[in-house]
Amino acid sequence: MVRFITDSGADAPQELLDAHDITIMPFGVLIGDDTYFDGETISPEELYAKMRDGAAPKTFQVEVTRIAEVFKAHFEQGEPFLYLAFSSDLSGTYQTATMLAEELAEQYPDVPYAVIDTKTASTGQGLFVLDVATFAKTHTFDETKAYAEQKVNSIRHLFTVESLEYLMRGGRVSRASAFIGGLLSILPLLTVEDGKLIPKEKIRGQKKVMNRIVEWMEEARPMIDGHRIIIGHGDSIERAEMLKQLIEAQFSPSEVLITIAGAAIGSHTGPGLLVIGYDLPA
Repeated sequence: MVRFITDSGADAPQELLDAHDITIMPFGVLIGDDTYFDGETISPEELYAKMRDGAAPKTFQVEVTRIAEVFKAHFEQGEPFLYLAFSSDLSGTYQTATMLAEELAEQYPDVPYAVIDTKTASTGQGLFVLDVATFAKTHTFDETKAYAEQKVNSIRHLFTVESLEYLMRGGRVSRASAFIGGLLSILPLLTVEDGKLIPKEKIRGQKKVMNRIVEWMEEARPMIDGHRIIIGHGDSIERAEMLKQLIEAQFSPSEVLITIAGAAIGSHTGPGLLVIGYDLPA
């Protein structure tokens, strides 16, 4: 049996992650002088409430001690495991985990393991993790590892935000751009390509952004009809439900899951985030 580890960069409904017995290692969150751990000592709802009150959180990678503790437990128990990591271009956690796993593997050379850079984030990572964990139920460790490796770069993410204010606070856009964008209701549409966060378009108005997301999804219709989609939101369930309705009016996915996005992405985008993850055709 393959055991799975991921980090709190993966956004998916908690009950599904629990159903696959997936271990989640938290990113750290700094707010002023206070330190929190994503999903453990601060919930997404608490994070967004603090941001609405003016907080400017910063995130840091999963702590070395936590990675070592989790990996060592699997090695000691002789359990084959896969760590499906947040994009290495957005965090140093993958590199740290790789080094720690190599050191521990010298003590336990007979335990199969892999640390995989999913090159995903948020709901794209959540979709990746759930898909691979489902595959593993009927396949060997080697088959599952190969499946995960070939799945890298096969997921589309689309992000948008309700306001440019939080991207400005984090230095993602300039103060002038945020001001002008706010006046004109111009919002960015971003994606993740080869693990990097890439701006795709600037669109005027919330409704047009959602319609444009649906238009983008047409590129992947064969992998949307009959397949799972995950929508994440930054404490804005109404917008997520609206996007779900637009998608279901145009496509026939097997299910559209909605989940609140955690600190890994939400700390930088703020309340009002909308993010979708879906598979791309091979």
